[in-house]
Amino acid sequence: MISNALTFVSDFLNREIKTTFGIDDDRVIVSSLINPDGSVTQNIENKIVISVINLEHETTINSNGQYQAGGSNSFGKSSPPVYLNLYLLISANYDSGNYQEALKMLSAVIGVFQTNSYFTKQKNPEMKSPVEKLTFEIFNLPINELSHIWSGIGAKYVPSIIYKVRMIAISEGLITKEVTGVGGLQGTPNSKSN
Repeated sequence: MISNALTFVSDFLNREIKTTFGIDDDRVIVSSLINPDGSVTQNIENKIVISVINLEHETTINSNGQYQAGGSNSFGKSSPPVYLNLYLLISANYDSGNYQEALKMLSAVIGVFQTNSYFTKQKNPEMKSPVEKLTFEIFNLPINELSHIWSGIGAKYVPSIIYKVRMIAISEGLITKEVTGVGGLQGTPNSKSN
């Protein structure tokens, strides 16, 4: 589900940037900036890089299990979906010779999300199921906290912005319980005697 959402977002941004600047190659990729061994990830130079920096369980939605009709008057109950908010670091990973290009591309991304702050399956049929809706909002951090994020990543700071993306629903849809339906009442109607 997370992968589907980020693939949709990067594809959408690439289409918009290609149209805006009349370029042919993809400039937006989904990747980490640094590998687990501390080396720099390959193929991210002169790209806008989308990285997940945090996942947060959305607790404002109260969801009970869902019932699905089965055969012969029975229903299957599945666990409720888990709703997540994603925190995305969008970095303009350009070398110092292309600093102006980095700022131009980052500004373009911000412009796309300013114009398209939410995506729905109805508005964007290319969204793959089970992603139904994504809402983007800029997430402001104080400089010292931003510094902690970059040190935690293990990378040198490049122009970037953080977005909070609401909500990814994760649901496997597995039946955890079977419930028998309520049948019709049988019996004879009451008769009044006079």
